[in-house]
Amino acid sequence: MVVGTVSAGMNAPVAPPSEPTAPATTAPAVSPKRRGASKQANWRRDPDAATAVIALELDCTAPQTRGWVEKMFAAAFQLRRAVQSTARSRQDAYWASHHLRQIDAKAAREHFGLNRARLEAAAYRHLDESVWMRQHLTKALAMHLADQVWATCERNLFRDDAGNRQGRVRIGQWFDFTRIPGRARSHTKQRTWETFRLVGSLEAHSAAYRPTRNAPPRSAITQPARLSAPVKPRGGWWNYDGPLAVVFTGLPAGDLVLPVRLPQGLGQWARIEHFLADPSAWHKIDLVRVQDFRASGGWRYYAHLMVLKSGWTSPARAAARETVRATAGERLAGVDANVSNVAVVSFAPRTGAVDQRLHARDLRADHLSVTPAQRAAAARAAQQAAARARKLERSRRVANAQQYAPSPGQAQRAARREARGLTARTVHLPKGARVAGTNGIPRQAYRRDTLTPAYRTIRAKHGEAARGQVRARDARARDVAERIVARHGARLVIEDLAMSAWVRRWGKAMGLFTPGRLIAALEAETTACGGGLARVSARTTALSQTCPCLARVKKPLAQRVHACACGIHGDRDLVSAAMGACVTLTNPTDPASAAVDPTLAGALARLLAGQQEALVRSTTPRPPRPRRGSRRSVNVAVPRRGVASAGRAGETCETPDETPPTGTTRDCADDERQLVTSPVLSHAALRLSS
Repeated sequence: MVVGTVSAGMNAPVAPPSEPTAPATTAPAVSPKRRGASKQANWRRDPDAATAVIALELDCTAPQTRGWVEKMFAAAFQLRRAVQSTARSRQDAYWASHHLRQIDAKAAREHFGLNRARLEAAAYRHLDESVWMRQHLTKALAMHLADQVWATCERNLFRDDAGNRQGRVRIGQWFDFTRIPGRARSHTKQRTWETFRLVGSLEAHSAAYRPTRNAPPRSAITQPARLSAPVKPRGGWWNYDGPLAVVFTGLPAGDLVLPVRLPQGLGQWARIEHFLADPSAWHKIDLVRVQDFRASGGWRYYAHLMVLKSGWTSPARAAARETVRATAGERLAGVDANVSNVAVVSFAPRTGAVDQRLHARDLRADHLSVTPAQRAAAARAAQQAAARARKLERSRRVANAQQYAPSPGQAQRAARREARGLTARTVHLPKGARVAGTNGIPRQAYRRDTLTPAYRTIRAKHGEAARGQVRARDARARDVAERIVARHGARLVIEDLAMSAWVRRWGKAMGLFTPGRLIAALEAETTACGGGLARVSARTTALSQTCPCLARVKKPLAQRVHACACGIHGDRDLVSAAMGACVTLTNPTDPASAAVDPTLAGALARLLAGQQEALVRSTTPRPPRPRRGSRRSVNVAVPRRGVASAGRAGETCETPDETPPTGTTRDCADDERQLVTSPVLSHAALRLSS
């Protein structure tokens, strides 16, 4: 124990030496200065606020930079794998302790360390105990990796709204680990942004890579094949004002600097400017990698930047949405979704000036299905995917021949050669089953197999093709949804469907048409246009079993034609969609509160009473297109499906498949018995799947 004396200060009188000194006293312990409570409320992002993400490609062509990023991903993967193993063992112990869980489940979780803080502490401990891992990661990254694992634990420990639990934590694989989460910047303190952050400005980036010095600021940029990493300024990265780059600080070896490569097309500039022009909207960056056999090292790296604003919308799309928003309440539309087709019917309710009754006018009907060309393209894509899968299997079997048994034919040939006294041949491609124990489990796990460079290349091509198909289907679904909303309005009604049951029964057909993607795109587009996609219960409405005259007759699934005793007949899907437009909800968030409005149904029945073909799909033959190089077309009748034909009254309104007779005019705007059809959504123009 150190004993000291209390000093009287510089101006205190000094006692003479002959006088006795004061007794020594112990100096009070000085407590370390700690951060107190925040004086202002912590900033939290509104979960309902608009956010958007842009993917910025990073230039990792330099071998040193690429090696650094690869080591960072390897360290993050090992750390997450260690935390997953820790969480898995704690979960097993928690579920095995039945007695503790019955007494106090919360205390049991605290006892076994199943909470966010304890998992973060475990991640810190793994990071501190490792030497090489600390060279590539910081504790901020370790905390976010532990939070990802805890999110998986929560789904196992607690039930969701449907009362279901997810499985326990799974130990991830290397090729499935594609994202390192970053920390959001501080919106209350200046110059506070840990982990990955974006430095530079869009103006400086454009000025640095302009094709000519005198080019305008909004001109296309020309970036070299290899971008040079910027140098840290004397005052730090907060004083840097050059081309865009992603910087990671806090590592012992220095700062990791990754140059950003922007799209060079002039048509992309408006979108880039929307995301990057305002640095105050930048919120968070995640480092993401995508497998690409063309890139150096087999991976392409991106920075996913989240901004606190809505996504970019083209001026043409924004103008179209404003037009729909201005007329959002003028039309009522119903959607009938099936496994391989979607029907949409809408009309405009109007009150008559004479009889003061509600009438349905301007009826529009469309039927969407997969074309033969799309089916052929999907079949070709499936054949190519199957061929790649066969190549992968052959490559794995050749590289790991000892893990597979020979096929019965190979075994018989080997037995015949042995019976004849011939030398046994080495089987380079065994075609039998995987070598397994008596319990059926393979003796060697698949993750421990030897994979050749050719196998990795084919696997990368396979994944790239699958991702391309998903992106194409999403883009086509969005395009079709935009056109449906522009034609039928932003107030749509659809039955509350159970897609999971459809997938179990008609998985292949749903994979071709993907109705779930179209419904999700319709919901997003209607919301953006100021409307919404209302979901109604099939139990309370029975749209496919109900006629506009409100007569309900149960139909088997194989019956695709609606025929009622009142005289209304038509396609079952189109009639169901038309009945969906007549549904109202007492509570918009409760599908069970839906019911068919008798007034709207009566108006629809009066409209359909005089035009029996209004909801019948047209089968009018049309000649096919002549083949390239032929001098004349062959007059062969081909049925045209997918477009609803128009009802006729007095032959004054032709169908889309007919040619108007000479001397007649088309005037269908003021007669409620007429059907205006402009088939902009014909099946030939819709491509819902690849």
